[in-house]
Amino acid sequence: MNPPIRTTLLGLLLCIPVALLGAPAHGTKPVVSEAQVELNLLIQKANQARDASDPKLVVEANQELSATALRLLGQLQLQAGNYAQAASLYQSALQYADTADARTDLAIALWMNKQLDPAMQQATQALASDPKNLRAAIVLGRVAMDRQQYGAAAQAFVQAATLQPGDVELPYSAATALLDMQKPEDQQRAQAIFQQMSQVYGDSGSLHVLFGRAYRDAGYMPDAVREFERAIALAPATPHAHYFLGLARLSANEWKPTPEAEKEFQSELRYHPRDYLANYMLGYLAAEQRDYAEASRYLHAAIAINPSWPDPWLYLGLDDYSQGNMKAAEAMLRKAVETTGSDVSRNNYQIRRAYIDLGRILAQSGRQQEAQGYFAKARELQDDILAQSQQQIADMAQRAGKTMAAAVAPLSEQQEKQAAPDLQNNASEAIRAVGVDHAQMSPDELQAAQAQEKSLQLILAQSLSDLATAQAIQGQYADALQNYQAAAKWNATLPDLAKNLGLCAYKAKEYAVAAEWLPRALQQDPGAGNALHAMLGMSYYALHQYVQAVRAFIPLGDMGMQDPTVGYIWADALIQLGDTREAADVLTLYQASNSSNDALLLIGRQWIAIGEYAKAVAVFHQILSSDPSYAKAHFDAGEADMRWEHWEDAAREFQAELALTPDDPDAQYDLGYVDLRLSKSADAQALFEKVLAAHPDYGNAQYELGKMLLEQGAPAQAVGHLERAAQLLPDKDYVHYQLQAAYRKLGRRADANREVKIYSALKAKARQHAAADMGAVQPEAMGAEQNK
Repeated sequence: MNPPIRTTLLGLLLCIPVALLGAPAHGTKPVVSEAQVELNLLIQKANQARDASDPKLVVEANQELSATALRLLGQLQLQAGNYAQAASLYQSALQYADTADARTDLAIALWMNKQLDPAMQQATQALASDPKNLRAAIVLGRVAMDRQQYGAAAQAFVQAATLQPGDVELPYSAATALLDMQKPEDQQRAQAIFQQMSQVYGDSGSLHVLFGRAYRDAGYMPDAVREFERAIALAPATPHAHYFLGLARLSANEWKPTPEAEKEFQSELRYHPRDYLANYMLGYLAAEQRDYAEASRYLHAAIAINPSWPDPWLYLGLDDYSQGNMKAAEAMLRKAVETTGSDVSRNNYQIRRAYIDLGRILAQSGRQQEAQGYFAKARELQDDILAQSQQQIADMAQRAGKTMAAAVAPLSEQQEKQAAPDLQNNASEAIRAVGVDHAQMSPDELQAAQAQEKSLQLILAQSLSDLATAQAIQGQYADALQNYQAAAKWNATLPDLAKNLGLCAYKAKEYAVAAEWLPRALQQDPGAGNALHAMLGMSYYALHQYVQAVRAFIPLGDMGMQDPTVGYIWADALIQLGDTREAADVLTLYQASNSSNDALLLIGRQWIAIGEYAKAVAVFHQILSSDPSYAKAHFDAGEADMRWEHWEDAAREFQAELALTPDDPDAQYDLGYVDLRLSKSADAQALFEKVLAAHPDYGNAQYELGKMLLEQGAPAQAVGHLERAAQLLPDKDYVHYQLQAAYRKLGRRADANREVKIYSALKAKARQHAAADMGAVQPEAMGAEQNK
């Protein structure tokens, strides 16, 4: 096994500001998080398992450790906004520890990546496996809301609320989901939840603002107005109460200014002078009424509160343009473009108005090239605007409670929530646990995060490697190989990893992987031992890369040639390369050290392949001298004699084999072929017929019998055998040649011409790719052993 995990890695974790079970509370940066403590304990557990030399304990400990490290890496990617990468890491973690929390992590990443269907599936599965998992219930509710499956969302949020009764946002989320169902009975259920919340948390103005926003978002405007008015009645200074009441009145009038709406916005500013939303809306309304001075006052106030939002800059620029103040308009519109950035879809692509007016200003002042750039951008957004408008109409048709006026609201829902967060920015810890803090990292924090990621990768690589080693010890080579490869992904330079991975791949018979990693191991440690050279050569041989196989065997010298396995493979690799002289040298040394009958049988066959038929026959007779009934010894001796064209000797060997195994179709066929060479046609035909009686799919016998019948002037009898031979041996040109001759004698000219074309194509292909198989026996030459 690998060296123990170094305890110095523990120190690398002490600065990781992430939590395994969710993001930390906003504004907090614990020195050592719950996740860090858990990870350190898991590392200690893994080390203790190794010290106990118990592979099963090592597997268990490192599966848990690997899963935790993968989840922490996923959390880092999630916080960086790399949702697809985070999902991949969480998916990998599930392979080692399939827990509800791990599936919830995956659901969050998928949800953030807008993969709502798989996110729903993972969250549902997580909650089913652990009905008391608060995070799973919340995630399920949020994903269901985004999928507009409000019934499922309400059910999930109700379940979450029962798990954490003191959390105000959970019942509120359940009520909003019920309202979105757009059914009277569900509206009553939502109202009951609101009443219960008022009883539990106190009948405050802030709660009624929340209730009003929920009713408004679901399209129940009279109920929304009632709640906003109730909030003001309870506490006139309730933040945003006057603003939302004014907004409701404005929406009811299709966003045309009314004294009642403006009065509410003014009341909001009386209590909260630095309220961005009220200042902006008053500026917007004044601009719509061409009261430019009043608009400028409020819009500048909004900018002073939040200069990073483009909306006030845009309307100030549009107002200046309307008044002919082009210099000021250009400055304001450029600022609107700058603060919009890539968020061009903001407020129904309102930035398009800036592009158009900027283009006009630039064109009028002679800056035609820059002007055309802005005009082009405006044209690009036109199709997006049309598509969005069509989608809004479709959404509103689906949600009958919404009004068409919502499509022209001067602020989007997202902007509104940023300026006036739900629950006064006091969202519950449970809700925050499924969110992601996207606060911009400082350079120091970014550097620390990168260091944390690197340390986690090192820990993960070591853990996966230890896991793989423990699995390999238990003979679980396929699983071990997968984990070694995973370890290499995180740290390919881990000590002994290349060697362990290569060895495991060889054991798992994944020879391509072995051929990739064993050379790395030998490069890292040239004196790693002959075993690696042997396995590398064997891997190359299995991949039919014979040149590389021979090169890998060469360092083994005489010891490799004499090895019971390596020597034979080495000689055969040389035979495949056509280097019979070197093959004979290797085989001679191999034979001197391997005298078992099983080894001698392989040696004899290789002497046949080299063309040393006398040596081959001598080896087979050596076997028979010690065991006269040794299977295939007579047969292989007959094969050698056939190639040697010692027909009488070959016949005796096949007859001896048949005396031991009367029904051996290969011996019967080859004896029949030898009989043909000895002009014993009747005996040969009888043998071929006997083979086919028991083995009708024996292609060579079908061919030889068909050929004999054709030569006997019986094409009608021959053609069936030759057709069957062509089916069984479609790549043999000589079969098609004889078949065309049979067709021609029967007057079937079209069939004959077809077979001639096949024959010619196969011949041409053979000339292009000539690679004779030295171990094969072609029936046109000296008989063939049937492939099974």
